[in-house]
Amino acid sequence: MTGNSEWRGSAELAALLDAARKKLESNWLRVGGNITVDLSEAPELWRLCSAISRSNSSLHSRARSARLDLERFDAWLSHPLNGGLGLIDTLSRQAPLQDKKQIAADKARVRAEALDRAREVLGGGTDREWVEYWIASLLNQDGTLGGRVAVDALAVATQVLALLPVDGMSLTELAELACGDTKALSGGGAPKLVLDALSLRENVPRPVDPVGIRALWETAGVSVDSVSSRVLVLGYRVDEAHTVARWLNDAADVGIPFPVTVDMLSRGPLTNSSSTVFVCENVAVLAAAARTLGSNCASLICTDGQPSAAVHRLLASRAPGTTIRWRADFDWAGVQMVTRAISRYDAVPWRMDVDSYRRALDARNSEPLKGHRTDSPWDPELAAALRDSGRAVTEDRLIPDLLTDLRLGPAT
Repeated sequence: MTGNSEWRGSAELAALLDAARKKLESNWLRVGGNITVDLSEAPELWRLCSAISRSNSSLHSRARSARLDLERFDAWLSHPLNGGLGLIDTLSRQAPLQDKKQIAADKARVRAEALDRAREVLGGGTDREWVEYWIASLLNQDGTLGGRVAVDALAVATQVLALLPVDGMSLTELAELACGDTKALSGGGAPKLVLDALSLRENVPRPVDPVGIRALWETAGVSVDSVSSRVLVLGYRVDEAHTVARWLNDAADVGIPFPVTVDMLSRGPLTNSSSTVFVCENVAVLAAAARTLGSNCASLICTDGQPSAAVHRLLASRAPGTTIRWRADFDWAGVQMVTRAISRYDAVPWRMDVDSYRRALDARNSEPLKGHRTDSPWDPELAAALRDSGRAVTEDRLIPDLLTDLRLGPAT
């Protein structure tokens, strides 16, 4: 047997060891199978391969490649004439071997556990279908967690989502409460994952501009900006007598729409004096009520799209026993909005029924429905009618009926 001393430190032996390392690290560190050797990597590599293989008598200097049995290579290295160290020990002395398959398996297990934790923490149910949509959006085609998603970011996002919705809490407060780190939502992958989840939950497109991102955070009651976050009200009279309360009552007395910011809401409680509060989605409804009813309008809150942090902060201070009558556009996002209002505020749907939808439906002036389908538990026929027509109807169509309800006096 040719002694290892002849090849020690040679380019030929280094080439074989490098090829063997790649094979072992991709094969659970098992010494077995063959490696294909490119004989052009070193001048005498063909001769070393011949010495190790012994039976490969056809190998010559003009050959381009050779197949080398790893077990034979291991035995050759283990021979006392060649130092007595096998392949694993020889390679380990050069640099630690990495079991890449085991590493990949461990990473896959950690990712799978992270997804399982997300499902467990966020739960299921009819109002939680977005969780599975969100998790599915994180997966590769083979069902594994995408490489773009860090396990740590997913853990942070899950902890944050589990706390939502909140009532006007800032991003830093939310991050501290969820993770014990005020900067957990200031960068990295976690904020993006939370926003992806919120866009699915709200059934709205994922925004990319700062204004849209702020508005999406506010749908969960998170105040990115306490001055910009606002809620429009009309006829909203309150029991308190501090400055903001006086502004609200004065505006209600003269029938003027009034914007209330999160900052204003932080100055003192604003407890509604009326037993019923109406909530609409579109400014057109509030504007029509101000123009037509003026000071004779019932307490009305306008979310102006998805509910903001200010909306949630205001409703959090509602008087005990208040009846909240809530409506939105007849579309999937609107149905989801009312579903969450029922869950969060025990709201009563306000003309969000199949008969109102059918009366207002006009295919010539309606837009196609967008987003994923959802149920309307308070009136299952409504969701069925939306699916059948495929058309959305905005609140504007119902303004005459809504003004009848808003006129002070018994609600219809």
